[in-house]
Amino acid sequence: MTRTPIIPPALQAVHDQWHFAPAVRAGGLIFCSGIIGTSPDGNPPSSGLAGAEATTRDDSAPLTALMAVRDPATQFATAFEALRAILQAAGADLGDLVELTTYHVDMARHMETFMQVRARYIPPPYPAWTAVEVAGLIVPGGLVELRAVAAAPA
Repeated sequence: MTRTPIIPPALQAVHDQWHFAPAVRAGGLIFCSGIIGTSPDGNPPSSGLAGAEATTRDDSAPLTALMAVRDPATQFATAFEALRAILQAAGADLGDLVELTTYHVDMARHMETFMQVRARYIPPPYPAWTAVEVAGLIVPGGLVELRAVAAAPA
């Protein structure tokens, strides 16, 4: 089976420095790596990929140098915007999702806000979804990480 990495230009340094693809196309599906809503300074970013792009400008920056968007609703929206950008680089969009796995820090506290944001981004037919509570994420202040599988366009 052919595997093709999906690397939006804004995430080329993520691939080169941290040695993972933001997504991989294989067997008619697009497998997306986990994504957290980040920004260069914790404030709302100019785009969903601005945080990773800014952090990787420094070749020696560790993955833990990423900064989560401080406001929970904005952090969640930024994560969905980043996921959309990665899918669009593969010719797909959020409507092509077949599975979504979300990893939550303090799920009970933030689930209502997450569900409101998710509803703005995920159209029917809805993908399969699993929500998992975790103790922490690699990005300090991260409250949710999205991992997804989408149908690749023909």
